Amino acid sequence: MKNDLRISVIQVLAGVWTVLGGTSFSAQAAYNPPERILAIHPTLEGHTARPLRYRPEGTDFVIENGAEFFNRPLYGGNTAFRMDAGDKPEFSLYVPGQAGNVRFGVQAGGAGKWLSDADRVVSRYRPGAMLYEIQDALLGQATLHISAMALYETEGLIVKLELQGGKPADLIMACGGAGGKKGKRSGDIGCESQPISQFFQLRPENCKSNSFTVNGTTFTLRSKPAEIFGVLPPDAVLSIADAEKWDSISELTASAGKPTDLPVLIGRIQLSPGRPVYAVLQRVENRDEIPVVPSPQVLYEKTEKQREEIAGQVQAETPDPFINAAVSALCVAADAIWDERQGAVMHGAVAWRSKLLGWRGPYANDAFGWHDRSRRHQTYWAGQQNTKPVPEAILSADPSANLSRNEPSLHSNGDLSGRHYDMNLVYIDALFRHILWTGDLDLARTLWPVIERHLAWERRLFRRPFGPEGLPLYEAYAAIWASDDLQYSGGGVTHTSAYNYYHNCMAARLAGLLGKDLAPYQQEAEAIRKGMQTYLWLADRGWYGEWKDWLGLQAVHPSAALWTFYHTIDSAAADPMQAWQMSCFVDTQIAHIPVAGPGVP
Repeated sequence: MKNDLRISVIQVLAGVWTVLGGTSFSAQAAYNPPERILAIHPTLEGHTARPLRYRPEGTDFVIENGAEFFNRPLYGGNTAFRMDAGDKPEFSLYVPGQAGNVRFGVQAGGAGKWLSDADRVVSRYRPGAMLYEIQDALLGQATLHISAMALYETEGLIVKLELQGGKPADLIMACGGAGGKKGKRSGDIGCESQPISQFFQLRPENCKSNSFTVNGTTFTLRSKPAEIFGVLPPDAVLSIADAEKWDSISELTASAGKPTDLPVLIGRIQLSPGRPVYAVLQRVENRDEIPVVPSPQVLYEKTEKQREEIAGQVQAETPDPFINAAVSALCVAADAIWDERQGAVMHGAVAWRSKLLGWRGPYANDAFGWHDRSRRHQTYWAGQQNTKPVPEAILSADPSANLSRNEPSLHSNGDLSGRHYDMNLVYIDALFRHILWTGDLDLARTLWPVIERHLAWERRLFRRPFGPEGLPLYEAYAAIWASDDLQYSGGGVTHTSAYNYYHNCMAARLAGLLGKDLAPYQQEAEAIRKGMQTYLWLADRGWYGEWKDWLGLQAVHPSAALWTFYHTIDSAAADPMQAWQMSCFVDTQIAHIPVAGPGVP
């Protein structure tokens, strides 16, 4: 039995070694690893080549005949609503919860095809919009142009379709499948039970509780997750079809008007060259009212103007087309994490769309010039701070949490988030930088008690004195974006010490402007700086170590991470020469993973 176990372990190791690129070997018999293991592609030298799927053109990200559905969220206004588009011209509404799919097809000469199956589809993500250029044998010499955007003033979408060249064609629109599906992480890419291209596909069973009311060229889709009101062109012919036939355009259109328990709506629209048509779908807030939809053309033009304003909030003109395109996309993403109703930055725009205090999203408001949003966000969280009496003592580590923390001490006077993280640090950092951006001393005066309580909380929980002088370094307790994978066992850490150095420097500066006593903050900043220089700066190497142990031999760990480089630079905890030396550390010590493959510049 022991021998059998030894052989099985060796066989597994042999398979893993082979997958990882090592030389194969045998253990009594050749090992053939299962297919699921062979599918693993580790990021190691010789295994990094990938084709470039999207290429930049101006501010657009372009792909031809891409394979993905629903991998490109379009956000519209500052709510949880979004429209998921993708390489293929099909759209999924999310309210939260799936509130229906919309797809288009063409019919000509007795044949039909969904546009997702067209011969040639050039897809462009123009930040905040999806544009498609479609060519197919059914369209002859014509090209069909589609552009889609989420609405900004209400929750919904608008789609513009225009045929250029060729002859008139019948356009088929199909809509339905509001089953309310949310998934584990709201449809975040790579986080659901299936790839997103499959996860948000319409399934007939999602239509069972749906009902449609058709009134001329308008319709209402009623479902548990939402009520959707739709407006199609004046010459559209609308009917109800059987969702079981969703995959086949000919079978779906043939089922129109027949009894079904699984309804979807189809509309037949005449496409003529040079005459754009519009489809508008809008969420109904009050189910007793039919929304007033302005002229679709006027609505489209207004929505496009709003999109352009957001995407152009900051513009980049560099020799690098990837950077130029990325900046416009960042403008849209930064706008998407703002929630207007809640007056706060969300943790994410798709997954984790909730009010978590960290991590670095709030910086975007000031960087992109939305200072009013920044003030609202800062003020909201200031009101959440724990103001209970300061506990007399710090409780010991909790055995039920494997001695990793003590929640009552963590959630004491000064804590802002009430979460299992030190989200205070990034909040205070963003607050100081907002004040630097705006010079808003009124806000600084109002929030000064919040700053005082925070700094006292940090000192009480995370300050660690080292050496005969008791020089302070600060523990990193789940304090940055990478925190879920970091453990420092209570040691003195470079990036959080740098944060606290900067915050005490800023508190001293602000105290002077507000007529407060600046000495305690100035003294703490100087002590932290001295502690970092004495115990964390590796002069013989030219960089800061990652952290210094609090226990045992109190060793300094030299293998610093990338965040140790940029947080230390951001917080001005390194002088100019040290900053230059640390940049050399990044050049020579941090792993540089090559990017190569077809189309990669």
